[in-house]
Amino acid sequence: MRQIYLDSDGVVITCTESNVHDPDALTVESDADWADLLANIGRRKVVSGEIVAWEPPPAPVNLVAYAADRRWRKEVGGIVVADVPVATDDRSKLMITGARVAAMADPGWSTVWHGADGQTYPVDAAAMVLISDAVQAHVNAGFATFATVKAAIEAGTITTTAEIDAAFA
Repeated sequence: MRQIYLDSDGVVITCTESNVHDPDALTVESDADWADLLANIGRRKVVSGEIVAWEPPPAPVNLVAYAADRRWRKEVGGIVVADVPVATDDRSKLMITGARVAAMADPGWSTVWHGADGQTYPVDAAAMVLISDAVQAHVNAGFATFATVKAAIEAGTITTTAEIDAAFA
């Protein structure tokens, strides 16, 4: 009896011939199918319409790198502070820092700020300090979450990208 074993992604792990039926294996009757499977151990069969192809299994995900990227995307994704949509990409953070320095030097400072939504907003010194503090807290929270997620990955308690996404939600 010809039997094959697949992993959870549908990748052919091994093919065996045995007189004992294994309920965890799939039985293969056709000589052509058997030859096809033997030639594609370590690959996954993909069927799209009438097209059948074999492809390599999905590459394992480096969870720490995924978490680092997820942290960065969250960091630069923007926030809303006092009804002002604030961009938090690196250029925007630099502009916010400069505006904060000006606001701290002159309590009467004000400007018209370009929001992340494309609108303009009047911003005074107190509002700019508030925006700057909120952006800093946003960045810090991302790094704190990353540290927690990284430790959980290393401990084996986070094992999927979905768990990482949930941590950064």
